[in-house]
Amino acid sequence: MDAEQFHHTPQLVEKPRQAEHRGPIAWRRLVATTALFSVVTGAILVVLDSRRPAPPATEPVENTASYQSPMGLKVTIRQQQVEIRWDHDLVAALKPGKGVMTISEGEATKLVSLDWRDLQDGSESYTPLTSDVQVRFEIVEADGVRISESTRVVAIP
Repeated sequence: MDAEQFHHTPQLVEKPRQAEHRGPIAWRRLVATTALFSVVTGAILVVLDSRRPAPPATEPVENTASYQSPMGLKVTIRQQQVEIRWDHDLVAALKPGKGVMTISEGEATKLVSLDWRDLQDGSESYTPLTSDVQVRFEIVEADGVRISESTRVVAIP
């Protein structure tokens, strides 16, 4: 055999790759990238939301019922106290001679007489015995006409 007939070409044999160890993760760069992504995403969402057309205005409903308190009576529970308020301007316009407030809790009833100065003050405080308080506010005009309003407050324990 002739040496020229045999020509040996080397074959490349690939070795399986092992995972390269790159060292510790660059946390600062990862946090900065995440923060930048969040800011850009937020900005895109704001721009897209600002370009969205506003919803069409709805027509006001004409058949609505509302209650206007004749004396502006409001009762609020605040830290072991029931605060009773009324609009002293509305009450003064009715020209009352005197007023009476009836506060009921179960079987107990308390009457509070209100003179002209008390009615001008516009408020009264009461320490409740229970979590269910009923208040009736009545004024008597100089000509004897009585106007009253009542409300009930139930506190959830």
